[in-house]
Amino acid sequence: MATESIPGAGAAVPSIWRSALGTLATRAIDIPSRYGFHILVAWKLGLVDAGGFYVVFSVLTLAAGLGRLGIDRAMTREVASALALGHPARANAVIRRGMAIILALSVAAAAALALAAPAIAQHLFHSPRLAMPLVAGGVAIVPLCVSVGAAGALAGLHRIAASQMIYSWLWPALFCLMAAAMPLTLDMAMVLIVAATSATALFSLLLLVRYRQAGAASAERAPPLMALGWSLFTTEIVQLLLAGLPGLVLGVVASEAVVGAFAVAWRLALVLNLLVVAVGAMASPRFAHCAAQGDSEGLRRTAAQSLGLVLALGIVPLVVLAVGAPWLLALFGKGFASGTAELRLLLLGQAVLMLGATTPELLGMTGHERAMQHLNTLAIAAYTPLLCLLAWLWEGEGAALANLFAALVSGAGALWLARRWLGFTPPGALLAMLRTHRSRTRA
Repeated sequence: MATESIPGAGAAVPSIWRSALGTLATRAIDIPSRYGFHILVAWKLGLVDAGGFYVVFSVLTLAAGLGRLGIDRAMTREVASALALGHPARANAVIRRGMAIILALSVAAAAALALAAPAIAQHLFHSPRLAMPLVAGGVAIVPLCVSVGAAGALAGLHRIAASQMIYSWLWPALFCLMAAAMPLTLDMAMVLIVAATSATALFSLLLLVRYRQAGAASAERAPPLMALGWSLFTTEIVQLLLAGLPGLVLGVVASEAVVGAFAVAWRLALVLNLLVVAVGAMASPRFAHCAAQGDSEGLRRTAAQSLGLVLALGIVPLVVLAVGAPWLLALFGKGFASGTAELRLLLLGQAVLMLGATTPELLGMTGHERAMQHLNTLAIAAYTPLLCLLAWLWEGEGAALANLFAALVSGAGALWLARRWLGFTPPGALLAMLRTHRSRTRA
């Protein structure tokens, strides 16, 4: 595991290329583990049962978001800022308060989902067989949220490789190891998720104890985190709704087979999102560090280099996925190729988000989280009814069109806010960096 040095006041964070290598290497592990997870689910459960699984998984995804409300992202910002200003005791206080809040929120969300599971299965999805998987999903919320909270704190400590391991691939990898060795049913799949997330939560806490600022005084009080967490969480709400809400809506207005085909198409499109999220996670503590030190040139440079990484590494996979959509979907089993049109529409949305990569993190880590909150509230308010309407009219293709609309609103809006509040956008900063490099080369 990479061992980046932790910067203090006035110190430089590790080279962006060094962090990029560690982060993207970690994400390279994410691809076989995350997609092994989805391949095993689709292959062993089949189209219809996989649809039922993704209905439950969508509920779990949304409920787990309520179990942390962006406190992990707030910890990333506050811990990185505290270290940049030379206040390790404050960083430790932030971690203690943040983890306590997440534990309380996740327990409440878990209890609510477990208690409501029979009613949700019977009256919302008209499928009583989903009741026990939903209860298991409620149990999984607590370890899932605890591990995500620890990952957010590790990112603030500039332990990016460890953070990304916990955020992205460890629990799917553990799931794959267990699921490959036994017959898989819908109920058993949810039990394995509980086991995998529990092991990941324990390991993440051990990492957090290992990497926190040892010896720092504990008397300092942490800043309030709930308001900041909620403002930052509105950016993630858009991603959570894009990931989870279509499965819920299609589960109500269409068949489980439609849910299964759409869910697999969405997971293939998310190959590109893995890259965007990885680079955003790497850039977030850098943005917070530069903002705390008033380094506007550092902000521009980090934004330009981060976007350049996303575009350089993402264009080829985008083309391959778009051209090979029917063949790639068919690898998941019989009937999944029916999601070809959905996959291509979803890829258009991911292309839009790639152009605005790291812009939400740039705004959130520089004190403009309220502006992003207003934009995301608008996007959510428009997306939810549009998704219901288009899914009702055109099922999976309608849901994909709604996701494309949401990507356009959130992506273009974030770029406009960056221009207004910071005086530049990541694409503009990248173009300026390339022009400067070309001028120097010619000279």
